[in-house]
Amino acid sequence: MRRRVAVPVSLFAILLLILLGSGMFRSGGREKNVFEVRPAPFEVWTVYDGSLESRVQKDIMSVMGGSAAVMELAPEGAQVREGDVLVRFDSSQAERDVLKLERDYAAAKAEYESLSKAKLPLELRDLEARLGDARVTRASEARYLEDCRQLRGEMLISEQEVKQQEIKVEAANAQVDNLEFQLDLTRKYLHPSALERAEAAMVAAEQELTLARKQLDNCTVKAPADGMVVYRPVHVGGEYRTVRVGDTLYRNLPFMALPDMSKPLVQCNVPESELSLVRVGSDAQVVPVAYPDLKLRGKVESVGSMAQSVVGRPDWQRYFRVTIGLVESDARLRSGMSVRAHILSYAALDAMAIPRTAVRWENDRPSCEVIRVGRKIRRDLQLGTANEQFFEVLKGLEPGERVVSR
Repeated sequence: MRRRVAVPVSLFAILLLILLGSGMFRSGGREKNVFEVRPAPFEVWTVYDGSLESRVQKDIMSVMGGSAAVMELAPEGAQVREGDVLVRFDSSQAERDVLKLERDYAAAKAEYESLSKAKLPLELRDLEARLGDARVTRASEARYLEDCRQLRGEMLISEQEVKQQEIKVEAANAQVDNLEFQLDLTRKYLHPSALERAEAAMVAAEQELTLARKQLDNCTVKAPADGMVVYRPVHVGGEYRTVRVGDTLYRNLPFMALPDMSKPLVQCNVPESELSLVRVGSDAQVVPVAYPDLKLRGKVESVGSMAQSVVGRPDWQRYFRVTIGLVESDARLRSGMSVRAHILSYAALDAMAIPRTAVRWENDRPSCEVIRVGRKIRRDLQLGTANEQFFEVLKGLEPGERVVSR
């Protein structure tokens, strides 16, 4: 059997007063919906969809002449350092070309050195020797002609013999003139021309060899900077896909990229109706869709100067391209990731703000209910900007006043 305990009536009265004073029996718990207005920092953030990009990105392509078969590829997603091997192309033809052109260059160089150091100097020496002999012969014939004339004066030889000697002297003079002319032309034109041709052939062979060696070097593509290996889809063999070993690529076709994600940036499109909310230098917070727990700080770096349409949206809508530079990065970030960019469009250090649920609208005029001495008094408001939860109050409320929030 339970025992009944007698409680004095005065004790019930005291408990009832305590419960009523605590508000336990107030309908709807209205005290919980009262908001006290105090000056506090107030911020408005606008949110846009964007994509993550690398500030510095190196495109990788084949620079070989014609087509090239892929023999080796770096794995996609690999983090590489400057100078690491990314791609190796088939180098067999380039190696054969280098060997052939090395022989051609060696032959052209030997021909040039042979001409400049042996053949042409020997030709000059031979001409000079022949010219010397011709001059000696001419002098000898000239002296003999003088002797013949003297003998003719003494009537010891005939006039016919003198004329024959004169013909010999003229032939000797012609021989000397011819050799002098030949030597002069050889020195001024023939030998320089031959040397120029031989030198040009040697230089051309050297240039072709240099190009062939460069072509051989181009068979191995090295990373021009630090970054992560990303493959781009290209048209290969009638398919649109990424490159594989054995594929044939052509010159100047970008098939790989090296984005450096140590200093990423975000590109987003802002509707022209919201352009006034975005300014260069505004703070930003970027959240990757893949990692909603990751929040990256940034600042607006640039706002596009021309409105443009966006693929997939109506042509009449215009957007401005906004670039946000991130001041921090994360190892999980990848180029092309989708992000949500939060841009600080308004900030006040000491703003009077009330919850959106505390604002009443009548004929597009805002008001609220202020609690005064246990009574609710309607108060007209002048509102400023707003965020997702609060309105900034410009006029109508004083610090410390309490408003009713629905």
